[in-house]
Amino acid sequence: MDEPNIRYLFEPRSIAVIGASQEPSKIGYKIVSNILSGGYQGKVYPVNTRGSEILGLRSYKKITEIEDSVDVGCIVVPASHVFDVAQECA
Repeated sequence: MDEPNIRYLFEPRSIAVIGASQEPSKIGYKIVSNILSGGYQGKVYPVNTRGSEILGLRSYKKITEIEDSVDVGCIVVPASHVFDVAQECA
């Protein structure tokens, strides 16, 4: 039986921030900003239902629109939406 490989959980090649925001006062903005300013070298995918752009990065309306593989998903949405977002991530 194959052992699960959790390497990319600790060394992700890509991170999606579901609930990213264009508003500097929101936690979704701060998370994307911290990832970028912290020197992360992988790909960052902001996900926001409005799409557009966040901190110079293309924003996706849903995680399923991202054509690349995503190693880590950071879910920053209201509690009532977490279950649906987690299912989309799976």
